[in-house]
Parts: sequence; C-alpha cells; structure tokens
Amino acid sequence: MQIQRSYCAPFSTYRNGTPMAPCGAIANSMFNDTIDLFYSRNSSVIQVPLLKTGNSWWTDKNVKFRNPESYNLSSAFAAGTARPPYWQKPAYLLDEEDERNSGYLNDDFIVWMRVSAFATFRNLYRRVRRVRHFAEGLPAGNYTFHISYNFPVTKFKGRKLVILSTVVWCGGSNPFLGIAYLVSGTAATLTGFVITGIHLKLRKKKTYFQK
Repeated sequence: MQIQRSYCAPFSTYRNGTPMAPCGAIANSMFNDTIDLFYSRNSSVIQVPLLKTGNSWWTDKNVKFRNPESYNLSSAFAAGTARPPYWQKPAYLLDEEDERNSGYLNDDFIVWMRVSAFATFRNLYRRVRRVRHFAEGLPAGNYTFHISYNFPVTKFKGRKLVILSTVVWCGGSNPFLGIAYLVSGTAATLTGFVITGIHLKLRKKKTYFQK
C-alpha cells in the first residue's frame, strides 16, 4: 500500500515508519460519535431504525473510493499499516456487521472525506428506514437521542448539533445553495445581455466611422 506523503503530512507515517491507513489530517479527524434515536410510543420506547448505507454519492462509492484488492479486508489493512492516531479502531472494522460497508468504502468515511468549503458544515449521518411505525417518516411524539461522545470539539471551541431534516433527490431542505445558484445565474444572464448590447452598439459606431 503506497502513501502519498506530500498529501498526507503530517499524518502519513508513525515514528517507526508504519504508514497510516487512511492517511491525512481530514481522515484522522473523522467524526466517530454514535447517535441512536428512540421514539416514545404510549408506554414503550422504540428505537428508530436508521440506515447507515446509501448516504454517500454514487460516484464516490463506486468510482472514487476503493478498498485494497484482497480476499480478506482485515489482512489487507493489517499488513504493514496502522489506523490513524485519533481512530478508536482500524478501517476494516468501521462496520463490523457489513464488510461491504467497511474500509475505504464505508459511507461515514466517504461522507466525511467530502470536505466542505466553510467552517460550519452539515454531513448526512443517517436516514430513517421507512418501516412499521416509520413508514411515513417520523410520527409526531417524543424522541430521545442516545449519543456516545467520542469526537471532542471543546479543545478548539467547536460545536456539534444534531439536525433532523428532510432530504430529497436534490439535497437537503436548506435553500441557501438554491438561492445562491438562482442569484448567480440571474446576474450572469443580465451581465451577458449588457455585454452583448454594448458590443452591438460599439460595432455600429465603428461601422459608421469607417464610412
């Protein structure tokens, strides 16, 4: 397994020369809290079924990210590499229930590696599995979060928020990107008309002077 040190520094290798897999500061800081959601229905508490796959882009899952070619994923990662220093477990154990969602093909890892352009960002963590009581989404009622705090943010005065949102084919419910695209597109179109008008006007004047 080859490590591009120029892209991964300073999280590329340990002092004894063992490469980190995956390498780099972004991978090392991967979000690793565990969040479970529970629904209080009458006198019972029901755990909301959440999907941990299907949350990443198809191109990332099938084109950009690849696991080492090996019949055994654990042996491929254990052979001469070690987990990043801030990780609690190696890459091949990111999903112990489904090996197809482990290693570099883990959805949580892929979503985290798509870097945001801003310091404040949202990442898709889970989707509700629409079965039984949740066939139409989350019914009205009381909910409780159980969160295993593993990702420290107090050192750099950061904050973590859990946001319940509706995601459609074009993304989340946040209208910022849609508004930004509309404003930018409208401004570009108007600018194009203005430049075209100026060009035609100057061309007419140039033809007049040439006569």
